[in-house]
Amino acid sequence: MPDTVRRSVQRHSQWVLSIVVPIVFIAVILSADIIEGPKTAYVGVLSALPLLSAVFGTPRATAFVSVVTWISAYAFGHFASDGNVRSQTVRLVIIGIFSVIAVIAAVVRTRREAQLAIAMTQAAQADAMREQANSDPMTGLLNRRGVVEKLEASTATKSTVAVIDVDRFKSLNDRYGHIVGDEILRAIGSRISGGVSRNDVVGRWGGDEFVVVVELGIDQGTAVIERLFQQVSSEPLSTSVGDIPVGISVGISEWNDGEPLDGVLARADSALYSAKDSGRNRFVVAASA
Repeated sequence: MPDTVRRSVQRHSQWVLSIVVPIVFIAVILSADIIEGPKTAYVGVLSALPLLSAVFGTPRATAFVSVVTWISAYAFGHFASDGNVRSQTVRLVIIGIFSVIAVIAAVVRTRREAQLAIAMTQAAQADAMREQANSDPMTGLLNRRGVVEKLEASTATKSTVAVIDVDRFKSLNDRYGHIVGDEILRAIGSRISGGVSRNDVVGRWGGDEFVVVVELGIDQGTAVIERLFQQVSSEPLSTSVGDIPVGISVGISEWNDGEPLDGVLARADSALYSAKDSGRNRFVVAASA
């Protein structure tokens, strides 16, 4: 449901519950008292109607219902009551007291709701700013900061880390231009993120490098990374200038619980350079720590 429609429905519901329903109750209660006889007993129920309005309505709506309630009680006592002026006065005073309490309650409630709405808006803005700060604007993946923050919060005991580098990316940029180069990075990021699970971490580490962290041991994790390698490099990438074949080099390393992230990244980087030195477009698994 669109926000405008939702807000319209909420306003309509608030209006019905805070004004229409209490006024209908006033008519029903006083009609019942007329049928019941000359000895009126409406005060107990009528005094609760402004409080009912205060639960759902604004202070203005509550004040309106309070005035209508008091005037209705006065008119009913003048024309249809048992003629006991003292009792009528007590009833009106009680309704007046409850009306004042109801308006004050509506003011307090609406202020608290406004403060809560502001707090929720600020929290949402803070979350959006945090997400923006942790995201790479070009690929939509996590950036270096986002990757580190997510990994620091991870509780996995064993993981497999892969550092991925686009082969000869500078030559691609020089040949096709930076716009197409950005398209290539976005396409690679999309293929990588589409081949891992929700719990795995994928980010753009910087430039033409990506990092993937799979919450699996080195054997199963390497199988996942190999599948990603095939997904990225087996078919040309679609760009605005046509399909372009792109190769990637991948360095893979095991990450054991308690090991500093810098150490495992250093091993993955070393394996990456081995892949490049061996001819590129391949993956190399680093020796265990």
